[in-house]
Amino acid sequence: MGYLLLHTGQPTAKRLLRRIPKLTGIESLESVTNKDLVIRWGNTIGSDSVPEVTLNPRFAILATRSRHEMQSIFRVNGIRCLSSTEGRERSVSLSRHYRVPVFNMRALALYRIDGNPIWLNKRISQVQENFREIRLDEDKIATRVTRLAVRAVHALGLDFGLVSIGMTSQKVLYVLDVSPTPVLKEKLLDHYVNAILDWISEEEYPFTPSFLMGTDLEFVLRNQEGKLVIASSYLPRNGKVGCDALSIRRLGRRFPLAELRPDPSSSPLDLVNNIEETMKVAKRLVPKHLQWLAGSMPLKKFAIGGHIHFSNLPLSSRLIKAMDSYLALPVMLLEDTSASVKRRPKYGFLGDIRLKSHGGWEYRTLSSWIVSPEIARAVLCLAHLVATHYWDLRKTPLSLPELQKAFYNGDKETLRPFFEDLWKDIQSTNTYQRYEEYLDIIPNMIQKGESWDESNDIKRTWGIKYGRSQQRTDKRIRA
Repeated sequence: MGYLLLHTGQPTAKRLLRRIPKLTGIESLESVTNKDLVIRWGNTIGSDSVPEVTLNPRFAILATRSRHEMQSIFRVNGIRCLSSTEGRERSVSLSRHYRVPVFNMRALALYRIDGNPIWLNKRISQVQENFREIRLDEDKIATRVTRLAVRAVHALGLDFGLVSIGMTSQKVLYVLDVSPTPVLKEKLLDHYVNAILDWISEEEYPFTPSFLMGTDLEFVLRNQEGKLVIASSYLPRNGKVGCDALSIRRLGRRFPLAELRPDPSSSPLDLVNNIEETMKVAKRLVPKHLQWLAGSMPLKKFAIGGHIHFSNLPLSSRLIKAMDSYLALPVMLLEDTSASVKRRPKYGFLGDIRLKSHGGWEYRTLSSWIVSPEIARAVLCLAHLVATHYWDLRKTPLSLPELQKAFYNGDKETLRPFFEDLWKDIQSTNTYQRYEEYLDIIPNMIQKGESWDESNDIKRTWGIKYGRSQQRTDKRIRA
């Protein structure tokens, strides 16, 4: 196994080769084997089918060469972007500019300049001297910028790049450009050298399979008239059952979405049991007459999700591409698309991840899959399988713009043929047999063209029953 830097003789490539002894520089793929890992530094010669891994695949680099093509991909993914023509026509004035180097689903640093005009018709591949480096958590805007940068790189199918972002005086962010071959000098070179060394270390010493999975699951409360009931009327902010952070600022601070936060587990089946336990806690807090609804958007204007948390599982672009194609695509084929298309791409876009303070991360692309215990078990078993075997799950159809569009449009007919090939890869893993009885509901529903029903009260689908002594109550928590 070798770590190869495929370049075209750029000074930056030579700097990387001097700093990273384990990297071997090449300018063609003639001697590459299926055990090699290749970093494409702008060189688009040859096919990506031979190496075991290719960072910045050929098709993704080519997409960045046309600004028009790159921006069309951003628009499909719900990412605001700005060309020089649009800037003039729409009178968009940018008051601040950022440069964000990204590698392997992480922002490596953040550079900022205020009030400096940028020529939008010029491509941006470096951080100029008048930019200053600031902390990644400098403020809330910095957090938004770094998340947007990671999202833009992932949407293009890249694994690394330098993202240029502009902000208006109203704090609206636009992606201006992405370079797959940033010019690396001084501190920026240090950031990429460290990131590549970390990547090599993770490839040489892969994770142990004893990772933990957790989840936070949103649902909404509906009364007998079919209207939303504010969750914070009955549920506390914190605890195993609480309210999502989304608030309505009206007559005080009110939180409309309910949330289950079960204990994590290394077993997906135990995690389902923990979900059921949190539902029993919710039963004691929420009156019997209110319905609990899950899915994508069971009530208008309120998108909900089923976020899966991972600890002791290193985050990587390779893993997230597998999550998109082998987990998000099958779950999308189970959804009620009349609801899911309203949720995305603003919520639950491809590659939607968040880093957590405890060192883990969460995958946020999925809608709230607790519509039934059978589907919940299938989703969690599939997530566990993908996380365990992602090195062997190499197909990435949702890196392609036309299939991204099908995903966001709920176009099941276009995506169903790709599911069949993906599922064969799932079945080839040595974990599949362990979870086969729980996973089979996924291909069975997809083959029959069935979707989950977001109008079902999940108390009933989960068998959550109220005892006779539990009278209808209206003990509300005051906002």
